[in-house]
Amino acid sequence: MMHQDYVAFPETAVDFEALGLSPVGVVREDDGPWHPLAIDAQRNAFAVVGGEAVPLPPEKAGPAIYAALDETCERLWGNSWNSAVGEIFRMNRRTTQRDRVSRNLLPPAVLQAISYVACADEAPEFAEALLAMARLSAKFGNEEGLVRRQWQAVADVYFGDASPELGAVADERPTWRRPRKPVSE
Repeated sequence: MMHQDYVAFPETAVDFEALGLSPVGVVREDDGPWHPLAIDAQRNAFAVVGGEAVPLPPEKAGPAIYAALDETCERLWGNSWNSAVGEIFRMNRRTTQRDRVSRNLLPPAVLQAISYVACADEAPEFAEALLAMARLSAKFGNEEGLVRRQWQAVADVYFGDASPELGAVADERPTWRRPRKPVSE
């Protein structure tokens, strides 16, 4: 899995959007050159060679994409990556199982997001932050503003900018307590 903005992504002037494709990684045949791997809205896989989308046989592409997804997600979320990905993207965990991904792939937007996280300099920390964000979202509903305020509250506590009034940020329900003073050694 590799995001198109990553330094190792093959140089290409391809307009993926015009082709109706979402780049999610790289692919090569045998020891040949690397080409962008892209998925269309119907979850078909393509190698983009010379600006042209070359369909990949589903019976080969599906298992290979699952193997790359498994390796990438295990590095990001550990052995329970299926649960983490399901939680983050609000998908049934079964959707992320080998047989389903090999046969149907995942939605292009999900594969793109995973490839983006995987290529981040702080990929494991970014992955954990996404999981925390998903859990906050599940707890507080789908109200984006409230979840953003909760995430800002986390940053305020971490960076020491928290105030006693911070609890009011959480939908008028005080949930934050002033941190204890450090124990002197």
